[in-house]
Amino acid sequence: MGFSDIRFIVASDILLACLFPFLILVIGYKYFPAVTFSDIRDILFFDRRKPGRQYGHFSLERAFNSYQQYGLLSKLELSKMRVSYGTSSRANKNIGFKIGYPKKLDLLQDVTNLNQFITDRIVDLALDEFPNLHTENRISSDFADLVRVRESLKHFVRDWSDEGAAERTRIFAPILHLFQEVDAKEREGMKILVPGCGLGRLAWEIAQLGTPFRAGF
Repeated sequence: MGFSDIRFIVASDILLACLFPFLILVIGYKYFPAVTFSDIRDILFFDRRKPGRQYGHFSLERAFNSYQQYGLLSKLELSKMRVSYGTSSRANKNIGFKIGYPKKLDLLQDVTNLNQFITDRIVDLALDEFPNLHTENRISSDFADLVRVRESLKHFVRDWSDEGAAERTRIFAPILHLFQEVDAKEREGMKILVPGCGLGRLAWEIAQLGTPFRAGF
């Protein structure tokens, strides 16, 4: 193998390395149309000088705006789904109709309206606790923020609702039973790390076993 052949192979590898991320972005946009090219551009060219960019994704201001814009972002996403279905071929529309896709979109709209009632109340509570939030710079929330709000709503149901009791019992009971076997004297000074604990129900349950327990997040 000559030097020119090696140089050609290296150049080909570099070209593939450059094209591979672009290919991933194209495939992602095809199968996740709610993510716009502007979202991708913002990720690739992050600029903190833009309005609202001084706030991180896990800041109070970002969370407030995400809940505040939940209804708008959800309806925009639902609108895209309806447009996508409406512009599909007749054969695909027939398949979608047979599996009840239009009804599922209507159900999604009803559920979104119900969720928005909850998120609006969270926004009201946030303003009561932090009145200066509404005077802060407006943050443009995106699809990633919408996903986080939905995750938090799921955690609300799982951790603190009657509907989530069965799931909590299956997951929490073995862990709590193990802690109950620990002698009270041995609990002093213990720290319990609870990674991925959602909205803290498991940590709260552990704390209820006795004040010596200190649950960590």
